[in-house]
Amino acid sequence: MKRPHRSLFFLVALVAPLFFFLKVSSGEIASQKKVDPYEREDCRACHLGPQKHQIDDSRAPWCVPCHRLHNVGTTLGLKTYSKQLLRLAGQEKETGEEKRIIPQELVLIPAGAFIMGEDFSKKALGPRHTVVLEDYYIDRYHVTNAHYQDFVDAARWPPPPHWFGTRYPPEKANHPVAFVNWFDADAYCRWAGRRLPTEAEWEKAARGTDGRLFPWGTAYEKMRANIYQEGYLDTTPVDRFPEGRSPYGVNDMAGNLFQWTSDWFLPYPGNNVPHPNFGKTLKVLRGGSFYDCSNYRCGISFQTFNRISLLPQTRAISAGFRCMKPAGPHPEKRKD
Repeated sequence: MKRPHRSLFFLVALVAPLFFFLKVSSGEIASQKKVDPYEREDCRACHLGPQKHQIDDSRAPWCVPCHRLHNVGTTLGLKTYSKQLLRLAGQEKETGEEKRIIPQELVLIPAGAFIMGEDFSKKALGPRHTVVLEDYYIDRYHVTNAHYQDFVDAARWPPPPHWFGTRYPPEKANHPVAFVNWFDADAYCRWAGRRLPTEAEWEKAARGTDGRLFPWGTAYEKMRANIYQEGYLDTTPVDRFPEGRSPYGVNDMAGNLFQWTSDWFLPYPGNNVPHPNFGKTLKVLRGGSFYDCSNYRCGISFQTFNRISLLPQTRAISAGFRCMKPAGPHPEKRKD
């Protein structure tokens, strides 16, 4: 009787564990599809709760590496997942970019009249009309993660659900804080001695007095804002686009993140067109975002006159804010 060749034993020894691994892995993948990521301990490094995402962005660039880890176990996925865990443990070293904190500044918006709204777009955005405002100050930048960290620490306010515990992702210190609802934004501004701007205050700071369609002028120009059409697919530092500033020098009034205002979504004076969302249920946001229109083709929606509305308790990947302050002695620059 012939004995099996020794190489056959080696082949079986090599293939059997691989077959077992693939079988187990496929079983795990199938079971993971039935389980919310928040319920898995190893997933909570990224998925910090059901409020993190309002839409399915599991295929987005920042999610793919970890999802690849679960599906394939790639080196890239393992490195990314390990990096998340190190952040949670506070062991990741800061880089020069992470140590650089952009201080917030207040920009004076002088008193006077400006053109608000438009007639040629959606009915909810008109009619075009003139508004007169007293002078006031508005934040030059979005409120960043670093600014918001001070608020979280001082006021013991709950951090955004996508942070790593009570700390923001260290490489995003100067990125606008996202996943904050209207109440979070309102509380921050009050804590900072300011308040959320009205729609009119926001629009004048973005548009100036000449009725321009974009903060930088009357025509769309590339590389002026972090919008979906530019393909950044994530937030960027708030000083990244100086050429996209408004006439008063306010940054990111188009793109990066939509910004909460203090107003309810109500019709402008003279607008008699019925709208199902008009009322004191939804709050208005302005400004466009990097994520805007990424899952649906809604066209350009980051013009100075554009307005969207959300429930005030909504925390979204595309929603942030800035604050304003009534006029007075020009305040000193400060990190807040």
